[in-house]
Amino acid sequence: MRRAIELGLALLAGSALLPVLLLPRASAARLGRMYGLMAGAVLPEFRRVAMINVRRAFGTSVTHADARRAAWQVFAGMGESLAEGMAFTRTLRRAGASPILASCESDDPALTERILADGRPKIFLTGHLGSWELATIVAGVSHGRSGAFIARRVDNPFVEWLLRRIRFPGQFVAIEKRGAAREALKRLRGGESVAMLIDENAGERGVFVDFFGRPASTTRLPALLTLMTGAPIVLGAVVRASGTGGQYRFRLTVFEPESFADGDAAARIGAITQAFTARFEQWVRDDPWQWRWIHWRWKTRPEGDVETYTRRDVAACFRADVGSRGSSS
Repeated sequence: MRRAIELGLALLAGSALLPVLLLPRASAARLGRMYGLMAGAVLPEFRRVAMINVRRAFGTSVTHADARRAAWQVFAGMGESLAEGMAFTRTLRRAGASPILASCESDDPALTERILADGRPKIFLTGHLGSWELATIVAGVSHGRSGAFIARRVDNPFVEWLLRRIRFPGQFVAIEKRGAAREALKRLRGGESVAMLIDENAGERGVFVDFFGRPASTTRLPALLTLMTGAPIVLGAVVRASGTGGQYRFRLTVFEPESFADGDAAARIGAITQAFTARFEQWVRDDPWQWRWIHWRWKTRPEGDVETYTRRDVAACFRADVGSRGSSS
């Protein structure tokens, strides 16, 4: 019975994704935004997460109404990002990399050329900012070498099978997030690159670094890998450039392990993690509503407790607002 239910859910997911796969990119993106808004309508807890996160990140300048609008905008943007990823994967398979690369303009062409000319395996990092699926595709086709992308496996095996075939092109092989350290290390030492996301709550095993003025548990894996292998960290993101007719802006920065030679291993891990987190924060500040504020990014606290996102938490967060009394999320 369980497998039958999982198969049924996968068929529903496939029927919803089919139009995204068939429509032109612009139309697929619009449909993705609609799907994102539909998801927001049935996930009130995540709307509350976004509202609380935005308020705590930007302070009292963000009102309850501002935060509510931002939450809906974030849901729409996430749906658009997922649709863009599927559309660009289709483009890659049908027409190759040229149309994809032509749609992206680098913030620093000289740095991009230097990274491409560097033959070492690399640790590619990105986050849920802008079109993050496109960022993975661009990194893969630009790098031109085999590699692996660390991703959490979906519990439903049929949905997992579906997503792996429409989201991950051949240049990156997906490896399971749980226990990925050993596999990532093996691939880097074998000359392959590894890519991963760095803007999710890492729980009790993470290292706490500053993110928007608050300690956030962050994965220590990139720092460990760069210190163990000498592979450079390349942080990148692809954001939508407004007013450019569907163009995207590709941002890159590099962190060499030799730049963090002071202190013991724990201090170096903390310094590296803080460095790429601070740069990612600046990119989020530049395009704030293109980031996934609905994630429980600050859930794990250094004191050992966890944040909650109930209606009462929303009310407490916006208590200073005159118009927030009695309002709902």
